[in-house]
Amino acid sequence: MPLPSFIIILIFVIPELKSLDVDLGGLVKQTVAGNERALHNCSVDQDQVLQQCYINMFISYGLNVTSLPSAEDDPFKSIRYDATGMCSSYSALRHCHSDVIDSCLNYNTFNAIFGSETNAAYYISQTAFLQFYCDYGADFVAYYECMQAVSLNDLTDTIYTECSVLEVGSCDSVSSATQCERAVVRKSCGKSGVKSYCQYQKILTHMTGWNFCEYMPCVNSSKSTNVLLLILFCFTRFF
Repeated sequence: MPLPSFIIILIFVIPELKSLDVDLGGLVKQTVAGNERALHNCSVDQDQVLQQCYINMFISYGLNVTSLPSAEDDPFKSIRYDATGMCSSYSALRHCHSDVIDSCLNYNTFNAIFGSETNAAYYISQTAFLQFYCDYGADFVAYYECMQAVSLNDLTDTIYTECSVLEVGSCDSVSSATQCERAVVRKSCGKSGVKSYCQYQKILTHMTGWNFCEYMPCVNSSKSTNVLLLILFCFTRFF
């Protein structure tokens, strides 16, 4: 089967992918805890169906599992190394009982399966990365280049990392953290960087339920004076 054209472009644009032997884990954006009240809760039977779909994907990569491995085991590692094949695996996952996947692929489901926020956040972060990589190739390239630029500037990298400290599991705090990260991206990478960051963030907020908040950067266009003032305050401290 020939490689999808966008993967060929990714390999050409991103030198590290040419070897086809690199872990893309450094580009996985860690999600915040989910907004559980806003997310759909699925039945036990639906949870089991979703689990089996993920188990089938892991088995296809040689993992000998009968239940979902924990975050500590990092079952997505082999998938992240498979730059040319991960999208076929992701497509198979999305089409495995697609009615259940479409309804139940969210933070609440994994929290119910594991009883662990750490594992729920891991599975959502990894799955959102697959969706971003496979469904939004051009934005992924821009995001990759932007994160490279951010990481090369120690001060900018520190500020970007500290943005997540603002997040404490509420609409206002998630909004503040997102606004902070977006401001760093805008300063470092311009409009194309913001577009790519927001596309990734939309995927994460959808899976974690924070897209239901009255205001969420990258999701709607409402203005929040308090958030803007907070970001201005953060930047005046560092610049």
